Amino acid sequence: MNFFILLLSFISYSTSIINGFSANSFDTLSLASVITRFPDGTTNVCGGVLIAPSIVITSAHCVFSGDDFAVTAKVTLGDVHLNKHDDGEQEFRSHAMAISKKFFNDASEANDDVAVIFLPQRADVCHSPLSLQIAKLPSTGSVNFKETAPLTQLQLETSVCYVAGWGKTENKTAKYSDSVRQMMVNLSVRRIGKRKYLIAKAVTGSSRACMGDSGSPVYCFVNGKRILVGTVAHIGSFSKMSEQDPSNHISFCRDFEYTFVSDWRESSERVVEILQKYGELYQLNEGQNMCFGSGIF
Repeated sequence: MNFFILLLSFISYSTSIINGFSANSFDTLSLASVITRFPDGTTNVCGGVLIAPSIVITSAHCVFSGDDFAVTAKVTLGDVHLNKHDDGEQEFRSHAMAISKKFFNDASEANDDVAVIFLPQRADVCHSPLSLQIAKLPSTGSVNFKETAPLTQLQLETSVCYVAGWGKTENKTAKYSDSVRQMMVNLSVRRIGKRKYLIAKAVTGSSRACMGDSGSPVYCFVNGKRILVGTVAHIGSFSKMSEQDPSNHISFCRDFEYTFVSDWRESSERVVEILQKYGELYQLNEGQNMCFGSGIF
């Protein structure tokens, strides 16, 4: 499936976690690193999350830069350290990425900032509670799962939640965190103009998302289960970020205490639309049944 769907021209600056802590491997079993390469040879580092046997989602702007789509995406599951091979990691090279046609709309927003990456083969997952996993997905208005009910706003705002990723932690060009970092966040919905946005704010005041964290999963513990609630969309303004010298990125990130989240309750509509178009929608329920069906683990 070598295809792309055009998206609105987001600035391709992917938003690490400043003053975070080393991620617990048990909390990142469905996390993927996504390194995209563009026609001019530049690369982009992002996070992603496995939501079906051969389906990873990330941010749309992670696969588009300037006027070009990524030529390829290297997707690695179990990738603790970016710069070396980790035991048990699974690496895939994909040329098949798709983005919602809602990105044609000038009013595109954080919930539209989601891309689907189709892996060339199925990931080997869900053998035990400690093996690599597909993320547990809540039901939404677009897709229903037998094992998981829709999330309420009260659940989101009162649950323990966190973000994990490899973004920038130092004021150096292309200096991303070598190891995956994590920060605990509180979630809330904020109205800006006529729109509502899911916003994440670090529990520890000095922690921040930064360049490299885009597409990274946001998880919450709901009724004792780790649930995917969305992916990192952006902090502040991408247009302002693109104007910054790389030596100023950390200072820039520190100025924004809120991270905009592509809310699965809304972005699932875009993902379902893409998977339905290419005949892969069945994978969502298959993956949830395979990893979380009755009697599993």
